[in-house]
Amino acid sequence: MFEQRNDERRSAAIRALKAKARTLFEAADDDAVVVNELTCTEPGCPPIETVVALLRAGSEPRQVKVHKPAVEVTEDDLRHAMLHGHAHEPKS
Repeated sequence: MFEQRNDERRSAAIRALKAKARTLFEAADDDAVVVNELTCTEPGCPPIETVVALLRAGSEPRQVKVHKPAVEVTEDDLRHAMLHGHAHEPKS
């Protein structure tokens, strides 16, 4: 049951990120916005990152990465990643 709530929370976060990215990318109705949460086991790689991509016919895909799980990605993180190619790292 707890795992199901986490899946629902992640799905809701991904839907919200898609909507935000669609606006920030100024995506047209026929453009695709894809959000994936990926795990990495390579040294120096963040354990989980969220990748957001705009797929537009006739153009190279535009992709940004945020080094956080989707449920932790804020609109500010996404905006920063779009401006700089990646999100800023949280300050300790």
